[in-house]
Amino acid sequence: MLSRKLLVILLASTAAVTAQPAHAQSTDDIGVELLQLLVDEGVIPAQKAQDLLTRAKQVAELRRQRETPPSATTIDVPYVPETVRVEMKQQIKAEVMAEAKQAGWVAPNSMPEWLSGIKISGDFRLRYEGDFFPRSDPKTQTGNFPSFPDFNAINQMGGVNNTAGFPILNSTVDRHSARYRVRLGIAAKVNDFVSVGLQLASGNDSGAISTNQLLGDYFNKDRFWIDRAFVTLTPVKGVNLTGGRMPNPFYSTDMVWDTDINPEGIALDIQHRFGSATVFARGGAFPLQELDLYNRDRWLFAGQVGVEGRIVDDVQVKAAVAYYDFHNVNSLKNAPDGSRLNDYTAPGVLAKGNSLFNMRTDGLTTLAGLASDFKLLNVTGSVTYTGFGDIPVRLTGDVVKNRALISRANLLKLDSNSLIKPGGLGWQARLDVGKDRITKFGDWHIAAGYKHVETDAVLDIFTDSDFGLGGTDVEGYLVEAEMGIYPGASIGVNWFSTNSIERAPFSVDVLQLNLSAHF
Repeated sequence: MLSRKLLVILLASTAAVTAQPAHAQSTDDIGVELLQLLVDEGVIPAQKAQDLLTRAKQVAELRRQRETPPSATTIDVPYVPETVRVEMKQQIKAEVMAEAKQAGWVAPNSMPEWLSGIKISGDFRLRYEGDFFPRSDPKTQTGNFPSFPDFNAINQMGGVNNTAGFPILNSTVDRHSARYRVRLGIAAKVNDFVSVGLQLASGNDSGAISTNQLLGDYFNKDRFWIDRAFVTLTPVKGVNLTGGRMPNPFYSTDMVWDTDINPEGIALDIQHRFGSATVFARGGAFPLQELDLYNRDRWLFAGQVGVEGRIVDDVQVKAAVAYYDFHNVNSLKNAPDGSRLNDYTAPGVLAKGNSLFNMRTDGLTTLAGLASDFKLLNVTGSVTYTGFGDIPVRLTGDVVKNRALISRANLLKLDSNSLIKPGGLGWQARLDVGKDRITKFGDWHIAAGYKHVETDAVLDIFTDSDFGLGGTDVEGYLVEAEMGIYPGASIGVNWFSTNSIERAPFSVDVLQLNLSAHF
């Protein structure tokens, strides 16, 4: 209920004007305005305002009968200046809102206080993709090699019989597909020290590097995956400890980490500002696979240090050095007697490009094993020029070196028929012009870049899934453009043209047309 003081103010203000004075403001001038203000603000419903006004008129009528002499035909009501009326409105509004908050009222156009700490966001992207392969001519030996084994499919079947034939990757037939991506995120601030994040995403499967859902499954319903689920503790300003399935905590490009990667584990992020520069240090431990019966769990241990800041007017730089130490991701060859005791070391998922060997020694079956270890030294940096107003220009460079690359001699020990030369270097250069985030009509962004990623420079299951249709042992260029057509909506086009480096000829041009919306 309203406080007694507030009720007195309301009744007094309305009663003071309910008697029709000869030299004062009209009957509804003050009281009705005050009540209408409360209704407009959503503090009280219209019916309650009407009841208050009726009651105020009744009180005023009783007071007039009690205090006015029978012979009197008029009364004089002192004039209320405009400044006093405004002050009365503000006082009443402040007191009503304060009491409403204290009493926990839920006004028609307001939200409970606990909702103020929750933010909901999301995006939707509709995409056409065309994959175009060169025409093959066996006579001139041009075009793509037609028989690339799909080693991921082989391993998902637990190995295959050599005489049954291998599943094959498409390298010759142009493909046209329609896809969509939808993501829904919730960020909740529990208190000043704890926050929680959750994101759901579409996807053909639970793979880490793509949230695209292919259209064309006889209208069967699609699945929604938990893409992120994490908690962040901030004990002091500049220190964040995050655990769960989280956004990628490292400053990187899609050469090492696809933009859809959300690692699982625990990560610490420390930042401190020195003048115009911010120094940051990040590290984490991320389980890749737990093996119940074997003491050979797969892990990633990672650390990064970097700095960002403005060196001169209109020029900002960011640079970082990271080290990614993958444990036990390589496979072990089975004993020559044909046993399968080491089959458990086969990779759970493969893309294409990394150096592989047949783990089986029976001469009859094939199970793909990962030949190299991976300990990656990664240097990433960018220079951004903002002298063109709201059109930033950014040049980004990225270099990665696998310091645990398997040698050619050791690869031949695992697979004497291997024709692949292991390579441990990857690099890319990219130029971006325009808005980083398209939010309204007329916003635009264009980019161009070149990549060179050797066979074992990075793990092929984590690198960009679009460039060369994913994987390593690929080089080529990319062009991207995006433009806002409505607030929160944009259209875009991406073009990737790539070739293999060491393996048999594999070239592909990928065209993507996007319609995107976000909120």
